[in-house]
Amino acid sequence: MNHAAVVREVKNMVGQATKANPTDAVPGDLEQFAAAYSRELAAKLPWDELDKEERVLREHPLGGIGCHQDQPFCADDPDWYGGKVHFIARLRKSEGGYKLDLERPALGTSNRFARRFGSRRFVRVRIPEDIVLGGDGDALVEFFKRPFVIGSAVFRAFYAKEKNVFLFRTNEEVLGSLEEGSLQVATAPPGSATAQREHSFLSLIKWHNDLLLNSEQTMVKWAARFALGLSNSVPGVRLKPENIRFVDDVVCDAFTGGGKPPSEMQMTDGCGLANRALMRILEARFSTWRDEPTAIQCRIGGAKGLLCMYHDLSADEEEEPIIWLRPSQIKIKHSPYALHERLLPADADPALLTIDLLRASRMNTPAHLSVETIINLAENGVPHSYFIDLFKARLTERLDTLLLFDGNDPKGMQRLWNAIAREGGVISARMAREAAGIARAAGLVARDYDDNPEELEDEDELDGVGRALRDQSSAWWEDPVSGSPSALEETCLVLLDSGFVPQTCPVLRAKLMEVAKKVVASLKTKYRSAVPMSCSAFIVPDPHGVLGPNEIHVKCSRRDFIDQDGRKTDIVLGDVLVTRHPCKVPSDVQKVKAVFHEKLRHYCDVIVVSTKSHLFQGESLNRHLASLTGGGDYDGDTMEVFWDPALVNAFVPPDPRKFAVEPPQVQKCLIENTESVAAFLARVPPDAPEDYRISTMQSYLLGALKGGAYVSTYSIWWEKSTYMNGYSHDETVFLAYMFCAILDGSKTGVTVRPEEFAKHRLKWGARKLGWKEEANDVALVPRNPSLRRFIMDVLARHVRKACDEQRARIDDVLGPLPAVVLDQDLARPFLEAERSALALKADGEPSKWNELQQIKKHVQAVHAKLSEAKSGSSKKGSRSRARVSGGGPGGSASLGGGSGGAGAGAGKSPFTDLPIERRQDILRELSRQFHAGPKDLRCFDDPTAIKASYAYLYDHDRSNRRGGWTRFPWDVALRALCEIKVKAQGNYKPLSGDFYPWMTISPTYLR
Repeated sequence: MNHAAVVREVKNMVGQATKANPTDAVPGDLEQFAAAYSRELAAKLPWDELDKEERVLREHPLGGIGCHQDQPFCADDPDWYGGKVHFIARLRKSEGGYKLDLERPALGTSNRFARRFGSRRFVRVRIPEDIVLGGDGDALVEFFKRPFVIGSAVFRAFYAKEKNVFLFRTNEEVLGSLEEGSLQVATAPPGSATAQREHSFLSLIKWHNDLLLNSEQTMVKWAARFALGLSNSVPGVRLKPENIRFVDDVVCDAFTGGGKPPSEMQMTDGCGLANRALMRILEARFSTWRDEPTAIQCRIGGAKGLLCMYHDLSADEEEEPIIWLRPSQIKIKHSPYALHERLLPADADPALLTIDLLRASRMNTPAHLSVETIINLAENGVPHSYFIDLFKARLTERLDTLLLFDGNDPKGMQRLWNAIAREGGVISARMAREAAGIARAAGLVARDYDDNPEELEDEDELDGVGRALRDQSSAWWEDPVSGSPSALEETCLVLLDSGFVPQTCPVLRAKLMEVAKKVVASLKTKYRSAVPMSCSAFIVPDPHGVLGPNEIHVKCSRRDFIDQDGRKTDIVLGDVLVTRHPCKVPSDVQKVKAVFHEKLRHYCDVIVVSTKSHLFQGESLNRHLASLTGGGDYDGDTMEVFWDPALVNAFVPPDPRKFAVEPPQVQKCLIENTESVAAFLARVPPDAPEDYRISTMQSYLLGALKGGAYVSTYSIWWEKSTYMNGYSHDETVFLAYMFCAILDGSKTGVTVRPEEFAKHRLKWGARKLGWKEEANDVALVPRNPSLRRFIMDVLARHVRKACDEQRARIDDVLGPLPAVVLDQDLARPFLEAERSALALKADGEPSKWNELQQIKKHVQAVHAKLSEAKSGSSKKGSRSRARVSGGGPGGSASLGGGSGGAGAGAGKSPFTDLPIERRQDILRELSRQFHAGPKDLRCFDDPTAIKASYAYLYDHDRSNRRGGWTRFPWDVALRALCEIKVKAQGNYKPLSGDFYPWMTISPTYLR
């Protein structure tokens, strides 16, 4: 198949996607506004990238894997790599089964498979949550076992996880026709274009995880290893085979048995070593990193986990990048030799020699409390008043930065600007939006597990493309024609730095109110609050073995910590509490001692943990610290450290000998598939029919489609038992371990026995938790009267009261203006033009006056269309049914219909109920219409300011009669209004759009 044929095939797929989703098409009038849309489209549209990838792969089949700085095809972009174009489909129920709807291809993240074989050979099928929760996993597996024909290409499913199924383009061809009912697929004959260009399903399997080389694995673990090839990653450095070396794990002294030690006794479980030369190369590659990292999370060959920098190596060992991998990191063998003899063959595929970077170490301070951590700390002795006072103080502190401002003081407005930018994470969001494919590796995004327990195991971030594509959606970019941002916070910044102030600008006032209310809503629903004297970072085992039992080393590359006496510092010393997620049993928080050791002075922005066995009351537990905090290890887990004396001193350590051991009844509720690869090969030998081999492999590869809803279900049931029975109750601990077992189920082959699940659902499935529900008409889980008051009941009551008080405060400060006074600066351009036109008309020159009337009619027509759209758009429907809350990007303050002033926000129009994507489509279309006409004006070289001024004046005149205002002028002409305002003030400087998004205010100046 030649290049032209490939292009035709891809276009055929794209054509089907566009037909399925016509609302995704590029606007027809885009050409007129090409310059305005250029930045957004460069980050979103995949065509140039896809063309380049196909050109490169045609001449260099391995060109997409990255690290080809010396190749001519990377001359203009030395860091270029492939695999960034995503072909996506969505599963939907149809009469008698399921169907796939193709979506428009888009740029996004990359993974090893796509870089090695090409973007066009993979399709990601997204499965809606209602289908996953429907419980018909067997039917889903059978559906995805069949071949899929897209255009003329045949795809087969090779992996499923995280509500995604991944399809691979095979070397099969379509025979017969659908119309005649004779459609079949068969392997392309040798010598055909398809056979020469494409790969078989089984060749992909063999390339990634050869069954014959990995016969000691269980089939479930064999299937789970395909996530390594799909990990959201960026190619970092290509290593020489001889520089990928072996080093043994540090094993607990108490282990005396043969074979593989239990994970809790592997004191370096998941963490290898790297020299500084490697880290310096990576630092040069990623400009957003502040320093060379101490550790990276990565994939290399068949290994996964962390690589921690090893200092004090000899000069010879620093000449080239070198890594040392441990047995606990090797998940796939690519060589028949023993691990200590050879990890990868001398002729290994270059893709296997390339470090696939997931993320680099960074220190986050302060850390935030989650509900699970709050419950643990409270049940282990921390007084309720600590959390109440903390939440009230943090809520007040965050709102003070938004509400205590002086509109007459320029520095006050600058502080407000800075506070809003920080509150909304505006700069990081802009950077992630423009570089969504590398946002995680570049350190622009961080994980937040509070909303979705299933993400605890998504270190591969297989659903990361969904977030990347969401960030790149037009709904999250500013309208490049009107200049109106999507996010509330960004809109506030644009208005503030143009000279508007909340005291007189009703739209800024309304949007700032929504920003403040988002703070309240977030705290009220998530109970997340920053804790003074805390941090979180990767945990790494002590590379030099100098820390004693129960000791950790926490050092920051900046003086960002606050010590117990309130001083800035870069080191944590003294007693501390450590935990990680999940945090569901009493022993998941441990009290240890933070120390400083000279040998570890360079190990910054990580939490170094002792490789000695952890002690409790002087008794060795024969396991490492990470295993005591939610069953963690060192392959990329993060740990939170708290050293606030009020927290640490009140904490009473629970007995891990009681709580850190899985209850025996857990295994009785589980079914485990223990078939080994060797047994599978005996049952399905290599000479078995190919279709049979593929189907039996897919039974394992698609196993995640069964029981996908159990993880969050058992987490909810654990919460209910915690409330009803108590945190340390046997049944609560049992449900916590059930959750953990199911969380690892995709790797261990564990599923819940149906009869046991039915019993648990009958007992725990009905009632709600009172601290989560504000409604009075729902059945609530009862609290055992013998138990003390539950922390979340107490905290919910105080937080709700504090939030209500702060809402009232927000209304007092940012409530509707008593009267919306005409902004003379904004009205002046039109009024002056009108006076000039009248004077010319009186002198017998009516042209300017006539054109001014055209402008007025045009503005009024667009106003009418927008009013109609906002009042009746809910009837038009939309392909996307995403749920949108008032506090989301854009929010009710950005897109709501109706008037402002006394009526602003009083009720929602049908427009605000639409998904944000649909709302932004409507607003963008109307802003293009606004700026596109009227045509053929001769008296106005650039009528933009006149139109914007009249839009403001027209809206003010119409709305002021009702005592309010609308967002019409701001929706269609925000940039022009801001330009009018800043010019009217006189002290301004034009700034390029290539510079403005990255401008910040120096914290030093603000202090």
